Amino acid sequence: MNRNDMVFAVGSVVAAAALVVLADSQVSDSRSRSADSTSAGTVAETIDLFKDEGFNPEVALKAVSPRIPAVFLAELPDDLKSIRDTEQRKAVFVTVVLAHVLWANDRIREDRARIERLKRANIAEKKMRSRDRKWLARMSMKYRTKPMAFDELLRRVDVVPPRLAVAQAAQESGWGTSRFAHAGNALFGQHAPVGAGAIQAKGDSAVGMKAFDTLHRSVVGYMQNLNSHRAYRQFRDMRAGMRASGQPMDALALAGALGRYSEEGALYVDRLRTIMAMPEVAAARGARLAEEE
Repeated sequence: MNRNDMVFAVGSVVAAAALVVLADSQVSDSRSRSADSTSAGTVAETIDLFKDEGFNPEVALKAVSPRIPAVFLAELPDDLKSIRDTEQRKAVFVTVVLAHVLWANDRIREDRARIERLKRANIAEKKMRSRDRKWLARMSMKYRTKPMAFDELLRRVDVVPPRLAVAQAAQESGWGTSRFAHAGNALFGQHAPVGAGAIQAKGDSAVGMKAFDTLHRSVVGYMQNLNSHRAYRQFRDMRAGMRASGQPMDALALAGALGRYSEEGALYVDRLRTIMAMPEVAAARGARLAEEE
């Protein structure tokens, strides 16, 4: 489990909350940029939801470049842990989580593109609109950079490879079967002080897991953590180097920069890479949301 995580408060973002870093860091910059959540009580109902959109998780997920329907579950199905068919359980878990990961990455791409446009305008000494200045100020607080630090913002406002995100969710939540995953949508093992917004770990009264209202917030919080916490600077530097050299995002290499995510260090990285090689997880590399077509 991650012991370097910076705890962020969970809440809806309003304009005034731009002044509060912890609250602002867990959600999208705009209230309109939220995935519309649905629910399914069972694995069978979950599969039917995706089948209604022309996607069978047990078959289509292993395609070379799967197109994942924009179906966003608020929480994992209640009976996921009791499903004896391991392949089915994994396929459902990956499909549910992957939809959220792809959506969150798309929003990050939008933010990144806007920062790049504003950077070019700033270099050209063009007058910046008030709303753009305010937006940049919020982004600087959210990603914990100095104001107008375009280059550093671009190092932080960047996507997390879907295959890596899904692998970490699988590792940290036991493929969605952990108590934390069901009680608090805690997919990524983010630690928090025991109290409001956290689930107490058994046998350790001082340790808790950060709880989230929905899976969507859990995924967004995870990406925010990787993109802003000092413990993952090596991850961001490696990713930026890939960008600068024009290389494709190498998820396996980036996993090697996450040894500090867990006390297990190198062993944790090895486990992530093993999970990333599994067919249902490896397919996430070329996955896209179906609505993008």
